[in-house]
Amino acid sequence: MDYVHNNDAYCTHQKYTKKELNNLPSNAKILELGIGNGSSPLMYEFCQNNPDATVQAFETDSSWFDNMYEQFGDLPNYVFNLIKSWDDLKNHIPEKIYDFIFVDQSPWSARIDSINLLKSKCDLFILHDYDYYNLPEHEWVSGTPKNIRINDDTSWLGQQYGKEFVLDDNYEILPPTLIMRKK
Repeated sequence: MDYVHNNDAYCTHQKYTKKELNNLPSNAKILELGIGNGSSPLMYEFCQNNPDATVQAFETDSSWFDNMYEQFGDLPNYVFNLIKSWDDLKNHIPEKIYDFIFVDQSPWSARIDSINLLKSKCDLFILHDYDYYNLPEHEWVSGTPKNIRINDDTSWLGQQYGKEFVLDDNYEILPPTLIMRKK
């Protein structure tokens, strides 16, 4: 199944997520942090086509969790996990190493906390809506980035992760999607 951006801001990452999933081994270990209409159909399809793969999906919103689980929770290798808060994620990580981690959870700060927690366990991340972290009005941003969608040494994300990861900025469709590959 091909997924094409359909003017839904929650799905602008699909083109990039699908491409990365297609390049993974058939026994891949994946984390999905923040389940949803954009990522869950892709993860579901990946699990259907790769029965030796495992996707551990995490969510903190119980009503959203129930909605997504009802639609996509019938595969044994697509495992849904409802946790109380993202701070609890560290207590529920089943693998030591992951092939891919998709990051698109709420609140915003949880995304960075999760990347920091897991960056030693994975060489490939996708971060959806990344330009939020480079906005000069945030207290964590020092100076003014040349462009909030270009992650160089003037951006907050570039300063935080540019030495450890190659940051591939994808902002042709908004909100943008950042692919982070370990150097």
